Amino acid sequence: MKFQKSLLAVATMLALPITAYAQLEEVVVTATKRSETLQDVSMAITAISGDAITRAGAVNFTDLATTVPSLSLRSAGPGRTKLNIRGVSAATGFAPTVSFYLDEMPIQTISSGSSTSFQQTVIDPKLYDLERIEVLRGPQGTLYGSSSMGGTVRLITAKPLVGENEGSANIDVSDTKEGGVNFRANAMGNLAVGDNGALRLVGSTTENQGYMDRIDRATGEAFDKGVNNETSNTVRATYRQEFDTAYIQPSIYYQKTEMDGKPNYDGPNSEFQQIRRFDAPEPYDDEFLLGNLTYGQSFSGFDVLASLSYLDREFENVEDITDAHDNIFSGDNGLVTEAVFADENATLEDTTLEVRINSNDNERLHWVVGAFYKDSEADAGYRMQRGFPADINPNGLANTQDKRTYEELAGFGELTFDITQTFSVTAGARYLDYEITQFKEDWGWAFTGGDRSTANIINQNVSDDELHGRLTATWQFQEQSQMYGTVSNSTRPGGFNRTVPRSEDPAESVAFACNNDLNNLGVTDSTDAFESDEVVNYEFGWKAQLNDSLRLNTAFYLIEWEDIQQKITLSGDCGVDLTTNLGEAESKGAEVELLALIAENLTLSISGSYTDAELKEDVPTAGVSAGDRLPDVPEFSANINLDYVIPVDTGEFFVVANWNYVDETLEFVGQADDDVTGFGVISGNSKPQYDIIDLRVGFSSEDDWEWLLYVDNLTDEEAIYSYSDALAFNIESYDRTVRNRPRTIGTSFTFKF
Repeated sequence: MKFQKSLLAVATMLALPITAYAQLEEVVVTATKRSETLQDVSMAITAISGDAITRAGAVNFTDLATTVPSLSLRSAGPGRTKLNIRGVSAATGFAPTVSFYLDEMPIQTISSGSSTSFQQTVIDPKLYDLERIEVLRGPQGTLYGSSSMGGTVRLITAKPLVGENEGSANIDVSDTKEGGVNFRANAMGNLAVGDNGALRLVGSTTENQGYMDRIDRATGEAFDKGVNNETSNTVRATYRQEFDTAYIQPSIYYQKTEMDGKPNYDGPNSEFQQIRRFDAPEPYDDEFLLGNLTYGQSFSGFDVLASLSYLDREFENVEDITDAHDNIFSGDNGLVTEAVFADENATLEDTTLEVRINSNDNERLHWVVGAFYKDSEADAGYRMQRGFPADINPNGLANTQDKRTYEELAGFGELTFDITQTFSVTAGARYLDYEITQFKEDWGWAFTGGDRSTANIINQNVSDDELHGRLTATWQFQEQSQMYGTVSNSTRPGGFNRTVPRSEDPAESVAFACNNDLNNLGVTDSTDAFESDEVVNYEFGWKAQLNDSLRLNTAFYLIEWEDIQQKITLSGDCGVDLTTNLGEAESKGAEVELLALIAENLTLSISGSYTDAELKEDVPTAGVSAGDRLPDVPEFSANINLDYVIPVDTGEFFVVANWNYVDETLEFVGQADDDVTGFGVISGNSKPQYDIIDLRVGFSSEDDWEWLLYVDNLTDEEAIYSYSDALAFNIESYDRTVRNRPRTIGTSFTFKF
């Protein structure tokens, strides 16, 4: 009902006459590896300018994610967010379904191996001093390779301005309901180096106060308040040296995020509270270093670009599993006198090299060809040993060391031929060959009972090759308007699971429970590995510049998804999840984006999407049926943004209002009314719909300073991102429920020089 009323309001607004007061700004994107206007690119793209990012007050990409049609997320806090586009959900798997780029650097990484801690996610860079964001919806396997099944997100940083000196500084102070005072500072300096060089330095520091409290179960008093506080520091440096027809651009990006606790509470009846037996902190630290060297040169008829990137990421994650321990062990052995912990420590290294050549002569034939190489390693350790009672087993509950490597070599190309002045055809292909290896050790009470020297060892590798393709026909029926049809496909690699312990001895309770779960599902074969999956996308789009002040873009799509990598959540008594290929699914939907100048100084932006993503066949082994919905995918989502400017002699006042609606999503594959208590989730399978309103009022001076006052989440709406933010176990007494930040009121000042 709430959504229907909102649509009625939108329809009323659209009924207002729209007059060409001014001309909409032309947007240039590089999604096809060459510069084109947004309206000329034959694909569904959302482009968000740097000015729009600043005016929205976005700090991370997740602040903007739900404003993009067909894009949804599953989050457990900074650095632990998975993105889904067009219903291709990334609930599990070796790699994400959405590729993520910072300039020329692919910054999605292979999984650390954790099945429950969200760690095949992309990194979460801060957004200060960005030129724009591009979100490419639909499979992008031709130009962007594997893990682009749903689409691609590109963060484009502001480039060094050669021969110029400029800078900016920003201070932001805010207060969060249920939390405290937050502080953020940003600075940018662009320094000329001679006539042909420039160095651009960007720094950010963030202190966000937490809004979750750790509570003493015995007394009801707080052990600690605001435990999910966040401290983050970022430094980015880019140097650019230009020559007659060439340039070289090295860059480095460092960021460290530290949290004293998780942004979750014990759902469903203890909002903002983590009720525990002991005062046991659960910190999360995420540190990464990005390095890139890009070389570009223009020749007569073609351009050459080479990009070498390196990513080094390390994170540590701690979870209090005292309650899980007590659920497993009854009697005196279950009453530990100190907290029991699960500890995760993972390092991820990723090196990529891309070399490509593209035409630049602007004739009827446009082409790009390139080669790509990737070498990744993830070394992840999981220990459920700290605090574990020695009288049960001195070697801990369950321990794993999991080392994985991924190597890929690919060649790609795409060609566009203008058959007539108004009709063109694009064909592209990418061939990739990859190999994955794994060396995994499992030991402790749940596996061997012994120490690491007795560990079960899995030493395996798998190799495969894939072919991605794209065929697009475009009719440019007006200068800035077109219709297009596309058929494309994309894949992501297979991978390996953590070991699922199995035993027929009831005394080995965890292995016994896992064995029963798998037997009930009819799983008798090995669960160590899973295969690659693939999507095929059929899409029709219409892009129209209806007049100088009205732009309307729409897309309709059908995606067929085969051999889906999805998570099987075993019982809470087992506490181990695994990934397998769950048959076939289908996602179909529609997207719309409208941008209009409805008055001389009033801009209206409306976007929305409909997504129907469900399984197409019964898979008894996984306990799912045809018609079951995919997780983390809202059926409807919508965004309305109003930007009103009031010019005065010394600058301009502005008012920005933003409304975001996200429909109900599911925690697991299935139906909203499924009983999921067997998976350790007592809140149900449905994460309710929500709508968020943000308001910003400010003044931008002609003297290069800006002040604003803002309210984020004006109505203090709760948005549930997950019921199962667990590294080790979801237990039957409470859910680790992740929600959004409550209402936050703040002010910001920016000065440019």
